[in-house]
Amino acid sequence: MLSLAAGARVVTDPVTGRGTLVTSDSSVWTLNPTAAVALTELADGGTVNGAEEELARRWPDVPAATLRADLDTLLAELQAAGVVTR
Repeated sequence: MLSLAAGARVVTDPVTGRGTLVTSDSSVWTLNPTAAVALTELADGGTVNGAEEELARRWPDVPAATLRADLDTLLAELQAAGVVTR
């Protein structure tokens, strides 16, 4: 199971859907709306599958394979940076 690293938090602008990820070492990541949705799901204790389902619900016109590939890429990049952990 993936989760945000200890001390990391996501703040989302309810108007634009954009978000900010702040890590325990005060690094700041600017998130587009899809990344904000996915990471909020993980921050709230959800799963990668739950994030994928929420993305599909919000963007029903995007093929599921595209959503999953983009989600996997995002999570792999954040995991390599130590922001997302197993």
